[in-house]
Amino acid sequence: MSWEDDLLDCSYRGIPMEIMAEDLEAQRSLAQHGVPYKDGEDVEDLGRDARVFNMRAVVFGPNYLFELKLILGALDTIGPGELIHPIYGSVTVVSGGYKVSHRAERPDYAEVELRFLEKSETYTFFQRDLVWTETGSAYIEDERTWQDGVFDLIGRVDSLVAEVQGWIGGGWTGLMEKALGLPGITLRLQQMRSQILGVVSGVQSMAKSTGSAFDPITDLFRTPTEIRSSVEASTPSTAADLLSRTGMPSSMPGGDGLPVSVAKVGAAFLVAARQGDEPSDDGLPSSMPTDPVEATAFALVVLVVTEMALNYASAISVAIENDAEDLTLSPSELERLANLARSLLQAAILLHRRLYGVEDALPVIEGLRTTAALIQARARQLVLQRPPLITRSIESATSLRLLAHRWYGDNSRAAELLRLNPELRSPYNLPPGTVIQAYAN
Repeated sequence: MSWEDDLLDCSYRGIPMEIMAEDLEAQRSLAQHGVPYKDGEDVEDLGRDARVFNMRAVVFGPNYLFELKLILGALDTIGPGELIHPIYGSVTVVSGGYKVSHRAERPDYAEVELRFLEKSETYTFFQRDLVWTETGSAYIEDERTWQDGVFDLIGRVDSLVAEVQGWIGGGWTGLMEKALGLPGITLRLQQMRSQILGVVSGVQSMAKSTGSAFDPITDLFRTPTEIRSSVEASTPSTAADLLSRTGMPSSMPGGDGLPVSVAKVGAAFLVAARQGDEPSDDGLPSSMPTDPVEATAFALVVLVVTEMALNYASAISVAIENDAEDLTLSPSELERLANLARSLLQAAILLHRRLYGVEDALPVIEGLRTTAALIQARARQLVLQRPPLITRSIESATSLRLLAHRWYGDNSRAAELLRLNPELRSPYNLPPGTVIQAYAN
């Protein structure tokens, strides 16, 4: 990586700027304590002052006055704003003044000297992770460095879930409003109504509950709300139930009300999620169908899969965070939980990316992607807190409790060995030569 090849597009408060040069200043506050008739002083470091970003921007061309007006308007706005620095990335700053220069020999051209002061260090300077290579620093995106301190996992995930749920509810309403405005839609209303009610009824049966009757055509906001509440009620809350896939259907709920092709696509996504596999896009159209009935069917699949992904992500984040205290889950169980969340979130991302426009889908995709990254980073942290996992062979007939005493000097760790080896059918009578997994210490 070099700044010549990898600069970011500079902007302040969303207004783009062309930068010719930049300087970064940083001074430290020092307190000097001198003693009369004694050489030297005791210097106390009181910390760094606000960083100062000095930049020189240019505007030119027939529309330079319009561009200059936008830049000056952003600079004159009171309060802190976001500066996308070409090298240092996103920085929260306050404008410290500016100077605009025009020259007679360069018409339709102006230079703007900018001065920004860092508001507070509430971000990580050089946010992009770097690794040294022979040809220079290169960017890396790895779960070990992307989010090293995920101590507020549950709060972050809940915030992202609420944000994404707002976006998908608005997307559903927009799609239905568009469909209802199409000419000749009256003949298709009954088909749309029946498949919406069929899917809502199918999701409610997962939660073993019944919702109050409503007309999905006249009450557009009710459909995502009914699906969301039913999925929340059917989502397991314990790690054991999550690992056993309790509450997760293997087919699309309410599939009888959907076209067969659409129901098959939804079922394929759910089956892949149950297995922790990457979802396939087989049978998925490249964009939302123009037929309103088919479009509504795919939108229902998006709603169900996305709500399941969000609710399972919330439940899994709670289960992972609860395990941080006693480390009862084995590394393989943590991996299975993370894979379950990742598969569901990846399925939701694929559906939104393929069926909705880029601008409409991007906020949802970014929220889902960040949620998956948070869960994966936290699960990896907990795995690394455990001792290395090894395989050991039993030399003589024994039980897990006696084995724990021999290996660790603590017979109570027999429960730990059983968690690491759930396939053992007779933990009280293990024959010689049995190979089991155990922590190194």
